[in-house]
Parts: sequence; structure tokens; C-alpha cells
Amino acid sequence: MGNIMQQKRDFLIDALHIFVLFSFALAQPLFDLLSRNAEFFVARHSEPVDIILLIIILCVLLPVLVILIEVLAGLFGRRARKLVHGLVVACLVAIIVLPAMKKLGDISGTSLLAAAISLCVMFTVAYILFHPVRIFLTVLSPALLIFPGLFLFNSPVFKVVFPGKAPSAVTIKVDNPAPIIMVVFDEFPVISLMDEHRQIDPMRYPNFAALARDAYWFRNVTTVSGATLQAIPAILTGSYPDQSRMATAADYPNNLFTLLGGSYRMKVSESHTALSRKTLHGDEKRLVQRMYLMLLDLSAVYLHILFPSDLSGGLPIVTQTWKHFGIEARGDKAHVQPMVLDKKKASYKDRARLFSEFVESISVSDKPTLYFSHFMLPHVPWEYLPSGRVYTETAIPGLDIKREQWGDNDWLVIQGYQRHLLQVGFVDKLVGDLLAKLKALNLYDQSLIVITADHGVNFWPNKSRRGVLKEDLMGILGVPLFIKAPNQHEGIISDRNVKTIDILPTIADMLDIRLPWPVDGHSALNHFLPEGIENVILIRKGVSEPIMFERNLATQYDTLERKLALFGSGAKPDGLFKIGPHNNLVGQHVMSAGVTKESGVAIDLDLASCYERVDPEAGFVPAHITGRLYMSESKGSPLKLAIAVNGTVRTVTRTFDNEGGEAKFSAIVPEASFHKGKNEVEVFVVCEGDGELQLLRTKSRSTLTYFLAESSEHGEIITTSNGRSIRVIPNALKAHLDIVDVRKDHFVLSGWVADVKNSQLAEAIVIFADGEFFYSGRCNLDRPDLVKAFDNAALQGAGFSYLFPLSVFKDITNSKVRIFAVSKTGMASELKYPKEYKWGKKS
Repeated sequence: MGNIMQQKRDFLIDALHIFVLFSFALAQPLFDLLSRNAEFFVARHSEPVDIILLIIILCVLLPVLVILIEVLAGLFGRRARKLVHGLVVACLVAIIVLPAMKKLGDISGTSLLAAAISLCVMFTVAYILFHPVRIFLTVLSPALLIFPGLFLFNSPVFKVVFPGKAPSAVTIKVDNPAPIIMVVFDEFPVISLMDEHRQIDPMRYPNFAALARDAYWFRNVTTVSGATLQAIPAILTGSYPDQSRMATAADYPNNLFTLLGGSYRMKVSESHTALSRKTLHGDEKRLVQRMYLMLLDLSAVYLHILFPSDLSGGLPIVTQTWKHFGIEARGDKAHVQPMVLDKKKASYKDRARLFSEFVESISVSDKPTLYFSHFMLPHVPWEYLPSGRVYTETAIPGLDIKREQWGDNDWLVIQGYQRHLLQVGFVDKLVGDLLAKLKALNLYDQSLIVITADHGVNFWPNKSRRGVLKEDLMGILGVPLFIKAPNQHEGIISDRNVKTIDILPTIADMLDIRLPWPVDGHSALNHFLPEGIENVILIRKGVSEPIMFERNLATQYDTLERKLALFGSGAKPDGLFKIGPHNNLVGQHVMSAGVTKESGVAIDLDLASCYERVDPEAGFVPAHITGRLYMSESKGSPLKLAIAVNGTVRTVTRTFDNEGGEAKFSAIVPEASFHKGKNEVEVFVVCEGDGELQLLRTKSRSTLTYFLAESSEHGEIITTSNGRSIRVIPNALKAHLDIVDVRKDHFVLSGWVADVKNSQLAEAIVIFADGEFFYSGRCNLDRPDLVKAFDNAALQGAGFSYLFPLSVFKDITNSKVRIFAVSKTGMASELKYPKEYKWGKKS
């Protein structure tokens, strides 16, 4: 009897220790991070029950699941349970010490892992052999209550769980309550819209120009913050943001929504804030789905906490937004939702779709309605052409998206700027859709329309993409602001010094109502008030920082001159594509442009198969042309290239070297370059000789055809059209498919492959569909994380990302797609697939 009681006490103490170790390994790091970033919950519109459930999952459910595993092991005897318990302790201790060891300095991830494993082994041995170590863990048991208690009651999270009384709508009379349509875009400098006359460029952005002809265009507007979660409250409250507050209705009760809530019906969609109690939560309404998405995001965050930076490069980026790290595209790598095979369910809520849903929600109503939405456009990722078609899923060369820092290659920065302006063209199309809907409903004339942005973005080599730059204050601070008053039919351009905190007072002025609370801003229509102080207050990293800003239009528009020098205005044919060296070649037929001889350069065109079956009417157009060059000798300086589609030069570009030293190129061509069916893409080297330009042909590297077959002696074998025979050896190569994303009419495959043993990149990545050869390609993405993880610079370019139209499959749901990495030494391995992968044979 005494032995049974002793074993029971022993089990209970072991269970207590599991709870304690889980608290230190999992709960405390996440609670600490979330306490300092409670905006994580605000952005996803979390309910109090969500946070309570999160605490229960981290502090109770997960430890209980592990304890149940120990109970099952105990069915095989006490030794079996103790063995499992020791392994659990070792794993949890390793997880605890690894983040702490990251702070020791610049030590490689593999070294840190080795040190963490050594420490956890020593601790586990001491835990088993020495009773004081076990007592030490028992003494730490109050942490089970302290950690969740501090998280819940001594952090800003308290305001989310206990928001207090919902702010009441103000009872205020609006004599002429016009419908209000308000859109806030993101990462949108006003300079992007302007032509050489400092007007809205009517050729590139006709819908913004049309709105400006009927509205007030305040073209000298500056934001008061470069951070969305401070900039949006400033717009909606008319006051400077407070870093100690969260972007919630509880912390900002006096806002546009409470001002008009007593008189207006609310249709509000906030992507990252929660200033309205009537925010439409969209797909996150259901508790199960909210919790799934939260845990998915927290798993990405936790892995960043756990792993050293050189081992976390393949993880979703968690610094660009507050939610959907595993669902939305992230700029330098497409981290997306789990694969969906059913086309009917492949309704990925992209930004274009969200805007369409907003427009569709507008209707004629007996009660005046406020339609408000904040859209992450033209925010990165830059993937849309002005038509709205997607053209790429690859990285943004030259941009370190994690550090928000441009590199030193000016040409790559210019190409990033080009992609931004193309996406601004798409935003213009969306604005046109909005205005057309209002006119179709006969709401346009009577409506109060407000279109603005939270902040801008920079395009300068070796500079921050999101910082305030002395040489380009308007990059981040200058934002568009269009306000069309009800029944206004004549546009007015105002160069008054307006801030985004003036938007709410201006709306109140147009509705002829007085604000019932004090605000920092003033109506932009009140010309009796002085234009304001000489500086802009930027809330950054918790500091109110005065930014000296010369209120001088000529100074502000220095950046406009740079944009025009690079891209011209809409009056320049093909202006956004007619950039780079010798751009006078654009539009010429290759024969008239002076094709003379061979260049001696060979190229690999990425995704060449996409040009075999182009559908210009589809949602995806392969307008982003990329590849790599192979030369017998190094040319030293970058090569100038002309890209021709179907015999006509469509753009010019320059080569750049990736970190692995390979010469690569990237260019975007107009979607009108393509016709239906097969298209010919050619790359020429541009040379100057005898006072005139010459185009030198490049050779395409020969493309092999691959065949997959079974061998009774060796298992699966891949053979090639040139007679090679390649054995398929599981795990001979490191090969992982990380991401599978099925969109409306295209899909993306991303991952990495490497011959680590021989310090080589794969010779080819071969894809078979239903047993037939479908595609072969090469690695096309840099993966510095692999260099650090394997301490091998040869693996720099081991990543890949391929995008294919869905039209290549007759039946995507029932197709079998298998992917193999082929080494230069004559071996092949099938990639390891993510657990959601349903197309192929599991490895």
C-alpha cells in the first residue's frame, strides 16, 4: 500500500514539474512578448474568450496532453514512464535554455543547438540523480499562477480581456446626413500619384484624377506617424496618438464611429484596428476559426523566439503585420495558407477580393450609412499589375524585408519602385470600381467621400524603407487626401499645411456638426486658423519626436523630380516599363534593333514553361521574367539586357549578383506583350559598338526531358532524354517543399533543395504530374539561413519558388504531383512534403 502511495506522489510531483517546465518553456516567453505587443490581439479582433482559451491551452491543455502520454507509457511499467518523463524534461529544458543562449553573442545556430542539448542532458541527469534539483522545480511551482496572472492583470492585455463599458454613440443631430464612404490605404506616398505639373497623373491614374476634378485634393498632407496602429487612430480621432494606448474603442472612445453612431448605420471593416464596436470580422467571426488562426500565428512567432536567426530564415516573417503570418504573402517569401485542392474552396481572400466585397456592400438605404475600410494596398507584397492581374510570387530583390532595409544596388531599388507604382495603378482601378458603384446607385453626388492613407514608403539605396529620411520626408510623411463634399462638382486643390489629425474635424465641418470633445486637429476648410506649427510629430518607438519639416512645396517635391527622372509621367509611352539602360530600345522589333551575333552567354529562364500556355485573360500573367546567366568568363560589371517577347523588345534591365555570386536578372514586361497560347521570350545582351547599339543573342541552356520509372532491382529511377539514369535514393539530398498555395487560377510551390554532403546546389528540380514529366527548373531564391544552418556558403542559392497556371491540369483535385531534386553527382531524392500535401507520395 505504501509503495502505491509513493508511486502516486511521485507521479503527481512529476506532473507538477511538467506544468512548471511548460510554463517556463512555452507560456512565459509568449506571455512576455504578447504583453509588450497587445496589438497582436487588437489586429485580429480577439474576444476576451479567445485570450482566456489561449491561457488555458498554454498553461493547462498542452501540459496535460504530455502527462497523458506519460500515463500511457506507465501502462508498460514505472521504468517506461520514467524514461518518457526524462525525455520530456530534457526537451523542455533545451527549449528553455536555447532562447537565453541566443543572447550570448554572434554564435552559429548549430553551435547553440549543440550547447543547448549538452545543457539539457546535464540538467536531466542531475534531475534524475539529485533530489535538490527536483525540489528546485517544485519551489518554482508558483510560476503556474504568476505568469498567467501577470499576463492577464499587469499588462495591456487586461484592456482586451476587460474592455470595460463599450463607448456610447454620441447623440448629435446631423441636419443633412449624407452617406459617407471612407477608405484608408496603406503605404501610399502622395508623390506616387503626381505628374510633372504636380497634378494627379491622368494617364496612369485616371480614376484618382477624376475624383480630384470633383473633390478637394489636399496635396500637402502629412501623417503624424509612420506606424499603422498609431496613424489610423490619429485619422479617426483627430488627435495625436498615444503610444500607451491600443488601437481599440476602449482606449480611443472619442472617434468617428462614436461621433456618428447615433445617426448613422455602420458598415466598418478595420484590418488592424478595433476602434468600432461594429467592426466586421469577416472570416474570423467563429471562435474555432479565430483560435486556429491565432495558434497558427503564435506557432510562427514562437519558433522565431526559439531558434537562432540563422535557423529561422525559412519561417514566416512576423514583422510586417500583426496577423496571418502563415496565410498572407510577406514580400520576400510567399508564406500562405495550407494547400486547398477543391477549386470551390480555393477562395483565398486576397486584397483585391476584400476591396470588391467592400464595394459590393454599398447599397441604397433609408438610413444614412458610414462605409469605412482600411486596405493593405499598395502595401507590399507588390504583385498586382494595374489591371489587377497577379504577375509574381517571388522575392523583392534588393530588399531585406525583415529589417525593412534597401540594399546598395540602385537598380534593384528602382525595380522595387516600379513594382510599387504598378500596384498604385491597381489601386486606381479599385477606386474607379468604387466610384462606378456609387454612380450606378445614384449615391455619388450626395455622398461624402474620403480617401487617404496611413503613411508612405521610401525607395532609396542603403536606406530604411519605413524610416523618416531627411532627404525624403514626403516619402513616409506625405499621403494622399481626397474629400468630396456632398453635391460637390468642382475640384479644389489646396496646399494648406494639413495633417491627418485634421481629417475628422474636416468631416465634421462638411456635415455641419460640432465635435463634442476637444481634438488636436482643425478643419482643413477653416482658412481663418493659422496653418499650424513648423514640425510634424512622429510617434516612433514610444517617443514623441519633433521632425523639423520645411513647409515649402519646392523642397517637398524634390522626390517627385527623382520619380519623374526614373519613370516619366503617363504621357511617356510604356513609361513604367521604359526604364533602365538604353530604354529607347523598348518597342523596337529585334531585327530593326540591330541583332548582330552571338554573345557567348547562356541563360536559364525561370518558369519557361509558363510561356508555352499563356492566357492573357486569366488572373495570372507571367509578366515577371527572371533567370540567370552563364558566361565563360566574368564580365566584371553588370551586363545590360534587352527582354523581347514575340520579337519585340518590351523592357531593358541589368544583371545583378546574388550573395552566391551568380549573375541573375529580373524584369517586368507589359501584359499586352503576350498573346494566347505559346509565346517566345528572348534575352539579348546590349552592347555599344561603333557608335551604335547592338543586340547579341544569348543561348538557352538545353532542356532535358525526364522520365520516372520503377526498377525491380533499384526501385524508382529517373532517366533523361540524353541517356542518363539517376537512382532515386530517399534522403540522399536535403529537399523540402515548404509551401503549396492554390489560388483562383494559379498555384505556387516553394521550398529548398541541396546536396549538403557535396556542398552543391541541385542540378535540377524535376516535377512529374500523373507520372508524366511536367517541368524541370533550378533553384531561384537565396537562402542565407541555409548558409548559416549548414555553415556552407555554397548553399546560398538553394531556395526555389515556382508559379504555374492551374490550366496546366485537367483535374487539379485528382492529379498526382511529385517533385524530385536531382544532384550533379547522379542521385535524386523526392522532396519532403508538408503534411497538407495531398498530391504526391509521402516521403
